[in-house]
Amino acid sequence: MKKLQMALLSLREVTAGTWLRLALLVAALIAVGLRLFGAEAAGEADWAEKVLSYLLLLLGAAAGYWKNNSFTEAAQAADDILLLLREQDRNSRKNN
Repeated sequence: MKKLQMALLSLREVTAGTWLRLALLVAALIAVGLRLFGAEAAGEADWAEKVLSYLLLLLGAAAGYWKNNSFTEAAQAADDILLLLREQDRNSRKNN
């Protein structure tokens, strides 16, 4: 039960940008998946609709990849701090 509560608290701290990137990626993957299996989302698709679907997939994947990997110096420094905080948390749990 405590893990579920922690997971729900964690979801509350997720930013709107993260939810937007997730929604964009899921929508694009669904659109591309429909095309792969021969289904059309709304009848006969024209060239612009296909390009838009692939563009959304590309942008969603690129944004998700960029945000979830530490490319910038600031993000790498934050990763180091996070690692130290996790080690301190593990040590304090061992001592309790």
